[in-house]
Amino acid sequence: MSSLKRKIFLILIIIAVILFSGSYILKNTAPLPEIHNVKILESARSPYFLPQYLALNLGFFKEQNLAVKIITTSPAAISAAMADGRTEIVLCGLQNIIFNPDREGPQPKIFATMSSRDGSFLLARKNTEEFQWEKLKDQTIIGGSQNDSSEIALEYALRQREIRPNREVTIYNNIPDSLRPGAFRAGTGSYIQLLEPEATIVESKGYGQAVFSVGEAAGNMMVTAYAALPGYIATNPEVIQKFTNAIYKAQLWLFCHSATEAAAVVAPSFADLDRTVLLKSIERYLKLQIWNDSPQVYQNAYVRFCTAAKEAGEIETPAAYADVVENCFANQAVKTVKYTPEEKNNFFKKYINRFLSK
Repeated sequence: MSSLKRKIFLILIIIAVILFSGSYILKNTAPLPEIHNVKILESARSPYFLPQYLALNLGFFKEQNLAVKIITTSPAAISAAMADGRTEIVLCGLQNIIFNPDREGPQPKIFATMSSRDGSFLLARKNTEEFQWEKLKDQTIIGGSQNDSSEIALEYALRQREIRPNREVTIYNNIPDSLRPGAFRAGTGSYIQLLEPEATIVESKGYGQAVFSVGEAAGNMMVTAYAALPGYIATNPEVIQKFTNAIYKAQLWLFCHSATEAAAVVAPSFADLDRTVLLKSIERYLKLQIWNDSPQVYQNAYVRFCTAAKEAGEIETPAAYADVVENCFANQAVKTVKYTPEEKNNFFKKYINRFLSK
C-alpha cells in the first residue's frame, strides 16, 4: 500500500471512530436531573434538629437533587411566612402549625417529624440532692413564651403530677429568649427551662444544673414537625417526597453511628459552638431517645400535644389528626429508603480526630 493510500486509510478510520464515539455518547448520555431549590425556616438552631443537619452535611438532600437552604428565624416570622407563602417548608413548634387565631388562608399540613419528645430541660441553680417534684411548689420558673411548644410540654408534665402552673408554681413567660440565661444568672427565677445547647452552656458556666428532661417527664409528644401549605404540597409532591426521603435516611444514619460521629458531621452547622458542648448535647439527646426512628407522624403523639395545648388554654378545639397530618410521604420513605452502614475508613477517623482536637 502506497504512503498516500495509508494516510487516507488512517484518516477514514479516525473519522469512523469519531462518528461512532459521538453517536454512542449522544445515545447514552442521560439528561441532567432537575435541581429543586428548597428554603426551610427553622425556629431555632439546635442539636434538637440534628437529623436535618445530618441530611444537609452528609449530602442526603443533594442525593435527592435538592438544593436546601436553612434559615433560622423567630416563630412569629415563621407564622407570617406560612400565612403569605414566602417559604416552602417550615420546621417549628406544633403550636405555630395547628393553631393561630390570626392566620388567614389554608391550614398548613404536617408531613414529617424527626423527634418523639420535647428537647428542653429544667435547670436549678444547684442540684445537690435528688430532685423531687414537690420542690417546685411556690417556686418560680423562667419559661419560654406562653404558647411555646416546650412551655406547653412543661405545663403538661406539671399537671400530670398535680402541680398547677401559675397557681402552685409561677412561670415567667415574658422574658425574651436571648435574655433568659442572663436573667437566671442574675438571680431571676428558681429554675429555668432551656433547650440544648443552652442547657449545657449554662451548666458549663456553673450557674445552673439540669434536674430533669421535660420530654422524658411529659412522655412521647410531637412538639415540632415539618409543614407546608397544602397548595405547595399539591403542586410539588416530588419535592416533598424527596425531602422526606433525605430526612429518613439521616434518621437511619443516626441510629447506626455514635454521638461523636454525628457531632463531627454537623459541626459546620454549628460553627460558633464549642465542640465539647455540641457533643454533650447530642449525647444527652441520644440517651433520652429524643429522635424518632422514622419521619412518620404518630396519632397518639399528636393527640397528646393537642391535649396539653388545650389544658394550657392555648387552643379551644384541637384540629383533627386527619385534617392536619399528611403521612403518605413518610410512609413511602419508610418503604423505599434504605441505608447500609459504610465501612469506617481512615478518612472518616481522621475527620473525627480533627473534630475532637478543636
